[in-house]
Order: sequence, then structure tokens, then C-alpha cells
Amino acid sequence: MKNFFTSKSFKITAAVFFIMFGLILYSASTGGSFFSKAVNFITTPLHQITAGATNAIEDATGLQKSKDELIEENKKLKEQVQQLSTILVDYYDIKTENEQFMKYFQIQKTKPEYSLMPATVIVRDPSDNFYGCTLDKGSLNGVEVNDAVVTESGLIGWVYQVEPTSCKIKTILSPDAKVGALDKPSKDSGIISGGAELADENQTRLTVISEQNNIKPGDLIVTSGIGGVYPGDLIVGTVKGLKYDSFDASLYAVIEPYEDIRNVTEVVIITEFTEKSIISVKDEGGNESNTTKPKTEN
Repeated sequence: MKNFFTSKSFKITAAVFFIMFGLILYSASTGGSFFSKAVNFITTPLHQITAGATNAIEDATGLQKSKDELIEENKKLKEQVQQLSTILVDYYDIKTENEQFMKYFQIQKTKPEYSLMPATVIVRDPSDNFYGCTLDKGSLNGVEVNDAVVTESGLIGWVYQVEPTSCKIKTILSPDAKVGALDKPSKDSGIISGGAELADENQTRLTVISEQNNIKPGDLIVTSGIGGVYPGDLIVGTVKGLKYDSFDASLYAVIEPYEDIRNVTEVVIITEFTEKSIISVKDEGGNESNTTKPKTEN
């Protein structure tokens, strides 16, 4: 027992007791403020930790609600984007139609004797090296085989096959083209017929021309109207130069259409035309004569 009162543990316990007893007495003499402060000193950090944890939980709950709201807003924005995309597609469709009809009315204004049908390229034939294509108009729209196909810039080609709601055309870049044509300044005549060596350059040829021709680069080439298939004075293109065919040494003029036939998308089909014209042409011998084209209806 004696050893206990002299031990280190007893001394520490006694020291703590006297300190605590002294604090109690001091606190009583000061109204308890010191003791409260001591307790607060110990408990305040614990309150802060607890409050921080509580706030973190509340923040997490608020974040979760905001996430749900953002998901809903994102859904609504996607719906609005979809609606605007649909409106934009409709706008471009209407814009394209308006441009197409403006071209149609421009041609109709200058050629009131034509019956016209606007059409759009829907398919290009990958096996056609002369840029033939399929249009979205057919026999139900009054389209027939051999109808001329044009744009406001000039002749494109002709219809060679007709279905109820579509038709196929060949272009003036093709060797199958046999279009009577005329050099407007010189009155020299010939036949538009394309060639493989020129098609990729968006060029065709004026063949069967006289060696004594007066054709010059820059001359305007138009349809002659002879034959009854094509109306007269449809623009074909301009002369780029004169060449001799490497196969049969025949002379021809290289013609560049005003329209890029390789990439055309909107055209007009001439379903009917009525005209009477007197056309001055030169034959292969260079002799000038007048040919009367009677009224024709396709």
C-alpha cells in the first residue's frame, strides 16, 4: 500500500485530481465561464466537423436534384434542336423549290410558247461516262421521249426513256446526241455530238461543219430547230476552238456549254413547243440558204 502512494501512477492521478478540483473552484468563483470555455474549446471542433458533414450531405442532395433538372433541360433542348432541324430542312426544301421555280419562270417569260416542267436530278448513272441521269418527272407529268431538257443557261440533253413518275436523259456530252446547231455570228451549221475525250471537261463538239467555215473562238452556238425535236435558238455553248478528228481527220469545233452538265441538279423539261421560224444556214459547200421550220408540237 505504501508503495502505491509513492508510485508514479498515484502521483499522476493526484495531479489530475487537484487540477480538476482547482478548475472547479475557479469556475465557481468566476460564474462558470472558464469551465464553459474549456468545454467549448474541446467540443467546438466536434460541432464543426459534424456541421461540415451535414452540409456535405445537403450539398450532395442538392447536386442530385440539379443533375435531374439538367437532364430534363437537356432533353427539352434536344427536342428543340430536332424541331429546328426539321424547320431548317423545310426551309432549304422551300428555298430550292423557289430557286427552281424562279429559273422556270425566267425561261417561261422569255419563251412563252414552251410548255415547261421543272424537274430534279434524283439519280446519276455511274456507268454513263457522259453524265446521263434520272429526273423526278415522268409520263404522268406529260413527259415524253425526245423532250428537250434545259436550264436557264442552255440545253442539257434530251429524254430517252420515260416511266410514270421518272425519266432518264442523255446529255449533249454524249456521242448519241444528234442536235442540229448553228454558229450564231457566222451562220455556219453543224451537228452537236459529244466525245469521250471531251466529256470529262464538260465539253462537246459541233461536227459536220464546212472546211470554209467562219467559226471563231467565243462564237455563240444555238440549236437550229431543224428536225422538229429541239426548239430553235436554245443556247448550247461557246466555241473554244477548232480541231481535226484523229480517227477520220474531219473538222469539228469544241463547244463548252454555259451549264456544268456534270453537276447540274435542277432542270426544266420542254414538254411542248410551237414555233415557226426561218433559219439561215450554210451547207458543207459554204452556200447559204433559208430553211422554214413549220409549227411543231411534241
